[in-house]
Amino acid sequence: MIARKADMSTFSSRNDRGIALPLVLFVMVILGLVIAGTFYVARLEMKSGDNTIAAAQASGAAEAGIDSVLATWNSTVYNAMASSAETTMATVSLGGNSSYIPILRRLNNTLFMVRSEGREAFPGGGVQARRYVAQLLRLDIPQLAMNSAITTRTGITISGSSDVSGIDSVPAPWGAVCPPPGPAHPGVTDSSGNVVTSGACSGASCITGSPQILTDPTINSSTFTQYGNTNFFALAARANLTVSGTINGIGPQVTGSPSVCRTSLIDNWGDPLNPNAPCGNYWPIIYAPGNLTVTGGVGQGLLLVAGDLTLAGGVEFYGPVISLGTVRSTGTGGHIYGGMMASNANLGTVLISGNSVVNFSSCAIARALQGISIATPLGERSWAQLN
Repeated sequence: MIARKADMSTFSSRNDRGIALPLVLFVMVILGLVIAGTFYVARLEMKSGDNTIAAAQASGAAEAGIDSVLATWNSTVYNAMASSAETTMATVSLGGNSSYIPILRRLNNTLFMVRSEGREAFPGGGVQARRYVAQLLRLDIPQLAMNSAITTRTGITISGSSDVSGIDSVPAPWGAVCPPPGPAHPGVTDSSGNVVTSGACSGASCITGSPQILTDPTINSSTFTQYGNTNFFALAARANLTVSGTINGIGPQVTGSPSVCRTSLIDNWGDPLNPNAPCGNYWPIIYAPGNLTVTGGVGQGLLLVAGDLTLAGGVEFYGPVISLGTVRSTGTGGHIYGGMMASNANLGTVLISGNSVVNFSSCAIARALQGISIATPLGERSWAQLN
């Protein structure tokens, strides 16, 4: 019995020693699996975090694309787009791996939609994330109450062979782009009724309109400075050209092949006689902080003069003309197609003499105001994330 017990003890010890190695190997395998799983989950978390960051950066880039279109609105190009036309702008890098591509589409006369694709690239190349956003924009057109050929305050003198007409007219070069003329407007609207005519214009014979002369006592200084949601000084701050003194011979100027309009030149005020020419869609805001004299040439847009304005040499201008001082058009005078407003802030008298011409044109006013307009987001539900 004793010998048998010794044999059993030896057998048990040998069996115990045989279990240790498999047990250690099993534990090591389990630990390896746990560690591998931990690294796998951590890697997934890291990739998920990277993708989340990339998606956020792509979204930020897409929104930056919309902001850039609004901040750098090119009235000359965008406002001339045909309805349903679309333009894809150049890719812009934001530094690092972010970039955006804006696409602008015109929906109708005043509405646009801008879509922007934001991208976040891998450091070595290739796109990691894309996001698309869109926003509806509306042209913010100044609500200028220009309802007669000439609007004045405290008096006007018209003499010589001048021609002042409130009959709505379409400038000859624009027959294909203007709607039919509207109803007749007053030739002259003045707050005081102090309208003096002499010479060939005696008896207001050179003034046509319905009525010829309208006295409107509600006209005050704000009539000449406030235009709906904007005003004289806000538009002056957006001026394409700031001028002073005397400008001789305004006219369109181009450069290059194909030709492009040289919008930086102080005497280039667009090309109203050739709507399809390179400067035909250039509608500048021209601002004079003091007195201004313009002699000869042709231009279009919105002319804002904080002082007195003198027109001579047969200069032709298409669009609204607003002077916070007086206006003098003498000799061969100026030819204005659109309308003129003179606030007479210095209580002087507006003088239209010689063979000066002021023709009311709703089309010239509308085209100029639309041409200078910039886009603003719609007030509600104008923004959407497309993906």
